[in-house]
Amino acid sequence: MLTNKAYRAWLFLALFMIPAHSGAELPERVQIAASYDEPTTAAGAAIVKRAYQRLGVDASVIITPSRRALMMANTGVLDGDLFRIGRVAQLFPNLVRVEHVLFTGTLRAVVRKDETHVLALPPPQSMTVAIRRGIIISELTARNMGVTPVYANSNSQALSLLQSKRVDAAFFTVISQFNPIAPQDLTGLDVVEKPLAAFDLYHYLNRRHWELANALPDVLRQMEQEGVIEKVLESFRERQGEWETD
Repeated sequence: MLTNKAYRAWLFLALFMIPAHSGAELPERVQIAASYDEPTTAAGAAIVKRAYQRLGVDASVIITPSRRALMMANTGVLDGDLFRIGRVAQLFPNLVRVEHVLFTGTLRAVVRKDETHVLALPPPQSMTVAIRRGIIISELTARNMGVTPVYANSNSQALSLLQSKRVDAAFFTVISQFNPIAPQDLTGLDVVEKPLAAFDLYHYLNRRHWELANALPDVLRQMEQEGVIEKVLESFRERQGEWETD
């Protein structure tokens, strides 16, 4: 027979070993913020919606400007953000990271032909770089390099700034083999071969949904093992030409 002390110790251990999400009441529906209407967003939304569906939760995705999306998720106006870099967890304390890498990506630079030397380190203090508004990895990289960011509202606008010689380079993100720039848009330009940075993207939830944040990694891993995620990605890669570069 267990003594009272031993019983309490056993009970504590048993409770400790129960998964954090077990028995927790999950919401019936969530609204997730996303930035830009493009293939990576659509693919990410399809993957995340399927994951929520397996948990019995109806998820909808709302397209809104990048910074606004983060603020709405962080303040709880919306339930989460579709995907962001890992650093976001440090910058926005009310967001909980779903601990499963949703996408991987690289940050690439585009320059005018024969001008790759402009990215030599350290770059001149007067160097300017076009970056898409709200892309945190681009902002952080520009800051770390000590160059001046010039914000663009679209990929095409960033390329236009470069072609008109208003900036020295432009930064773009390539996520899970989705290239945001069509070859015909690179007239007179070169993509620098070596990436500036590599990064992982995670789904985020407002901290009030910590139960969901704990439950989703196992679901996403299972979907990955079943090949569901790769099938979704491949279907959207085939449709990439349907999206414009902006």
